[in-house]
Amino acid sequence: MKQILVLISFVAFAGCKINTQKLQISAIQTVPKRVAKENPETGTTYTFTSRNEITERLAPQIFMLSKTAETLEFRIQGNIHSSGHTMSRVRKIRFEKGEQYGNTITLRYFVEIKKIPGKENADVRGYNYTKDEKYKIPNDVKLIQIELYEDRLNDTSVINPTHIAQHTFNFFAKL
Repeated sequence: MKQILVLISFVAFAGCKINTQKLQISAIQTVPKRVAKENPETGTTYTFTSRNEITERLAPQIFMLSKTAETLEFRIQGNIHSSGHTMSRVRKIRFEKGEQYGNTITLRYFVEIKKIPGKENADVRGYNYTKDEKYKIPNDVKLIQIELYEDRLNDTSVINPTHIAQHTFNFFAKL
């Protein structure tokens, strides 16, 4: 009986796997702040409420986490704006393998942003997103260019995806 229990627990632990390539999204939080401003012409003081971000916005970029002879691990990060009467959500990050010209390959990633009806919470100004990716490097590739685009799915005012970040990794030392 003990052997069966040990075997079942071993199978349960063997089935556990951490998905490091999962898209992680976090809200950019703000807090209200009372501001007093004086009009120099009339001398009257006006008070109003502004909002200060307490969560840091991640700059859109692509950077390397680790590199071996066969694989490249990198992180894609960025942020989107979402506040007021327009709610935007990151749906997923879509990968499209680009063209290979000689020893250079281009990888394209599209952040799919969906506009949904409703009103955003007053404390939320947008969302940060990060995703770790692994790419198996072909033997004949020495330069990998990674491009990041924002693709607004149901927004009719934006037709083409917007290019937001680009990074080139050089592997000529791999010779």
